Amino acid sequence: MFSEKNYPTIEKLVKKISSEDQKFLRLIVTKEEALELFKQNPFKVATITGKIADGKSVTCYKNGELVDLCTGPHIPTTKLIKGLKVMKNSAAYWLG
Repeated sequence: MFSEKNYPTIEKLVKKISSEDQKFLRLIVTKEEALELFKQNPFKVATITGKIADGKSVTCYKNGELVDLCTGPHIPTTKLIKGLKVMKNSAAYWLG
């Protein structure tokens, strides 16, 4: 269960990542490439299938090994993150 006791750990991790000057790379892929890229994630497959027309492209961002769907834009590097404070969290329900 995620709770307030996790906040300091998250903040420490963000501080470490921001000091590493990690780059964000914008990727534009076809719908078919996106479906292949995210084939192990049924939520992303459903999003791509339901929201992207055949023959259209999908925007993703890559940071290290993480690739995720996102329209962006993003900051170019984590070095620009000067501070972060986690103050609350909530739950989300798929298509809720």
